[in-house]
Amino acid sequence: MNQESEYLCDSMDRPRYDTINDNTRYESDGESASSGDAIDNRYRLMSPDADRDDFIDEDFIEDLTAPTSSRNEVSYILSNSALITLTFLMEYSLAIISLFVIGHVCKSSDALASASLAVMTYNITGLAFVEGMATSLDTFCSQAYGAKKYAKVGLYSFRCAAMIMTGIFPVIISWWFSASWLGYVIAEQDILPEIQLFLRIISFGLPGLIFFETGKRFLQSQGHFQAGTYSLLITVPVNIILVYSFTRYIGYAGAPLGIAISHWFMALMLLVYCKFWRKETLICWYPMFSSMFHFKRLFCSWKPMWNLAFPGLLMIEAEYLSFEVLTIMSTYLGVKAIAAQSVVSNIGSLIYQIPFAMGCVVSTRVANYVGTESVNNAKICINTSYVIAAFVGIANCCLILTGDKNLAYLFTKDKEVVELYRHVAPILAVNQLYDAFTTFSAAILRAQGRQQVGSLLNIIAYYFIALPLSGWLTFGKFQLGLKGLWYGCGTGILLLAFALSYCVFNSNWENIVEECHRREKEENEVDLESMASNMSNIIDV
Repeated sequence: MNQESEYLCDSMDRPRYDTINDNTRYESDGESASSGDAIDNRYRLMSPDADRDDFIDEDFIEDLTAPTSSRNEVSYILSNSALITLTFLMEYSLAIISLFVIGHVCKSSDALASASLAVMTYNITGLAFVEGMATSLDTFCSQAYGAKKYAKVGLYSFRCAAMIMTGIFPVIISWWFSASWLGYVIAEQDILPEIQLFLRIISFGLPGLIFFETGKRFLQSQGHFQAGTYSLLITVPVNIILVYSFTRYIGYAGAPLGIAISHWFMALMLLVYCKFWRKETLICWYPMFSSMFHFKRLFCSWKPMWNLAFPGLLMIEAEYLSFEVLTIMSTYLGVKAIAAQSVVSNIGSLIYQIPFAMGCVVSTRVANYVGTESVNNAKICINTSYVIAAFVGIANCCLILTGDKNLAYLFTKDKEVVELYRHVAPILAVNQLYDAFTTFSAAILRAQGRQQVGSLLNIIAYYFIALPLSGWLTFGKFQLGLKGLWYGCGTGILLLAFALSYCVFNSNWENIVEECHRREKEENEVDLESMASNMSNIIDV
């Protein structure tokens, strides 16, 4: 080890900030400083994420190493689940609102059809892409916060945003020329220009969506699950006003314009939440514009994050695409069957937000414990979460059964469609009993950094079991119609629940903790190599 590296290592325990408020002070990058001062200043700029204990308000920091109990975990999960469930429901509604507005204002079946197909394309290629890539932060941010690497939480959030921005660029290009390739999968050629226009306009809001999704996880890793809810409580009314006003005065193009502005607005609301409401969240802020070195760190060490982001993307896309395939299958059963399938799918998607949101809380909690190496606490949290999953599954099942045709009437007044729904509803209700276990197990695997396992099992369950079985039961010997679609889908989800739960309960915790440390070590090695290069340039000057 040379003298320069020794100096860097010796300074590891030095405090690097004087304050942690709006006037946070960073040492200057002045060229007139001595080489020793330059090295010290550069190191401070490089690593603002260690040893913040001197200025942390412990009232806001939970001791995750203290022994926990099932009662504590139940309280934590339930108290944080209500608001985050509302968050997912409101976020899910943003694009759906545009369909209601277009249907009532434009009063054109072509406009509604093109908007519906555009929203479907947006969900599969845009929203699912962003959400899937952002799942890597369920591991990185939450484990970093548990390990008290506070600024790493901010670094990982911005790095993930940069990576998603880079990856989404080809998607945006494909949207701008979507009429040329959507023609291969959509029979109605006349509506292709409108679909392309919708996607072109909504693409301007994608950066806002990316910042919201990564910012939401930045705050969730710190236990601030209510931030997204507060942001959307303001954004949803704004979205309704914008979409309605723009559509009324501009026409069809007004709906995607309103959505794009709303995406930026909800990201801005998260920033306002951090800056003016809960300033303690800024303990995890990463000062990316304080120096060129800080900014360049956003584009380093992408491989470890990509290794978790890509499997997370596969998990989300596998689910999104599988349900779209079910819808495509239903088109061969008649118009009424398509409408009934749409009702079943929408009700299932809405109810799914409950276990999915609660799974995010569980994922954050388990990852926090992994970061502190509190394996026993993590196990208690997991065991408790499975008990909660059982109750959630039963509650959702009862909700569908008791709601009966009243739920269907929320979407349609066609009695024939409602009757078709009533035949499928019991199958959908039974699926809820084990779908909660599937959702919670997938969330726990994300917390452990085992997205690869989840993505592989998802692909096998949906594309090698559920969809082929659905097709056979629907169109094969038994000719079960819509019920066949959901029997097959439910069978795949049931097997997936068993497989994911088995992987969770047979976790190798020693390897999980070691992987957490390995990712941290890789990050530090890259930083030190970059620092050594920068210091050599400074000393040479």
